[in-house]
Amino acid sequence: MLVKRIYTALIMLAVFLVAVTQLPPLMMSALVAVVFAAGAWEWAGLAGWDARWVRTVFALVFVGMCAGVILTYHQDLILSSTAIRPVLGVACFAWLANALLVDSYPKLSFLWRASVTRALIGLFVLGGGWLSLSYMVGLPNGWVLTTLFIVVVAASDVGAYFVGSTLGRNPLAPDVSPKKTIEGFWGGLLVVLGLAATVWWLLPPEYAHIHPVEIFLIGIFCCGASVLGDLTISMFKRESGCKDSGTLLPGHGGLLDRLDSICGAAPFFALSLVLVGYA
Repeated sequence: MLVKRIYTALIMLAVFLVAVTQLPPLMMSALVAVVFAAGAWEWAGLAGWDARWVRTVFALVFVGMCAGVILTYHQDLILSSTAIRPVLGVACFAWLANALLVDSYPKLSFLWRASVTRALIGLFVLGGGWLSLSYMVGLPNGWVLTTLFIVVVAASDVGAYFVGSTLGRNPLAPDVSPKKTIEGFWGGLLVVLGLAATVWWLLPPEYAHIHPVEIFLIGIFCCGASVLGDLTISMFKRESGCKDSGTLLPGHGGLLDRLDSICGAAPFFALSLVLVGYA
């Protein structure tokens, strides 16, 4: 299983690197929308809709939503830090509020148990992740920023996996995901902080105005948000009685099982770029 997981991850990494370095920002944004639409198809199943045609319609609704944003607001929203700042701020606040739902599960699950409510949450989770990635790609050196973001999320996940599997004793959220441990979280955070220190050391002179404390805070928030995204999908899977969101990725389960951390952390990373004066 671990070997299959590694092979799948390497293939996904190779495809991502080719796409992010070769495609223009608008095409990359469209490609991400298509990938996330596959995640929307899986999310419809977590919302309680098993019929294929309903799940397909939900995925098409997501694609239409992304296309509407691109055609109507691309120049003003995706390419303007002033315009996108409040949008990212709202997305980050919503994720912080969502932490209460995860922490209180299953006590407050009646608030979002309805299929329509779960579907709307899915549009927010996937839509916020897509918009944040689209904004990153459109920035100067966007492919570097987007790659760095993916590396941060992967570092958090890998660190948590290996530390948690060897030293994990205390569950992080036992009612949501019993296998995730507090030790694993700290392991992932330490790896991310080490990565943040490397980024600060390699930071070009033109970005010297970005304080090292800010870089470490970005790492901390992104690590925490990636875990929150992971736990959120785990919560919906547990409520739906599913072990995995799907079977699209060998060794990883469904596509949502890889997009969850990205969707959780992307708004925080994108907003951090605005707040530290990168864009």
